[in-house]
Amino acid sequence: MESADLRRRLLRLWRGAVRTWDVCVEAEERRQLQLRPWEESYLHWSWRDGRWVLHGQYPPPDGVWRYGSTRWGWCQHADDE
Repeated sequence: MESADLRRRLLRLWRGAVRTWDVCVEAEERRQLQLRPWEESYLHWSWRDGRWVLHGQYPPPDGVWRYGSTRWGWCQHADDE
């Protein structure tokens, strides 16, 4: 096996591992949000229909940068609206 071929395979393997890690992180964030349903009432941005949408009614408490959605914009009640 040539070194260029080996390098391509390793790069593909690494990218797959990174994608898998990202999916696992997103799944854990979703699970955590489902355990804290009261956060849905805090203002937060959610990705819906190809754009960011503001959800919620109340400003979040100081000191926390994200409530109510995952880093990729998933919000458990976004599809309900």
